[in-house]
Amino acid sequence: MTGVLLVLAVTALGLSGCGDDSGYQTQEPQPSEPTISQETVNDLCGILDAQKGTWKAIGPPVARVAFLGSVRLWTVRDGVASAAIAYDPHIVDTVTERACPEVRTATLVVLDQPDMKTAIAGF
Repeated sequence: MTGVLLVLAVTALGLSGCGDDSGYQTQEPQPSEPTISQETVNDLCGILDAQKGTWKAIGPPVARVAFLGSVRLWTVRDGVASAAIAYDPHIVDTVTERACPEVRTATLVVLDQPDMKTAIAGF
């Protein structure tokens, strides 16, 4: 009889610990940073390099609009790039500093912006 009571007590204690476990995740999943491929970064550097002369000719205010259009087209071609910018707006600064620092600097001078994050603020 003592053994039966012990089993019932242990079972009751075990079940009481499971009462709130619905089997569903109760915490929000943490997003992970999307990784932009080197090929996609190279595409962006190529776009910036090809357009900076045109942007210089049209002046900073219009150049910033054209720049945003170019960035939007770049992200349409690669959804990961779009997700990466949404996750971390500094990502464009980070990848262009590594891949094409001279092009990045020349682009920022033409756009009259301190960094890429500021330049894509309307993105």
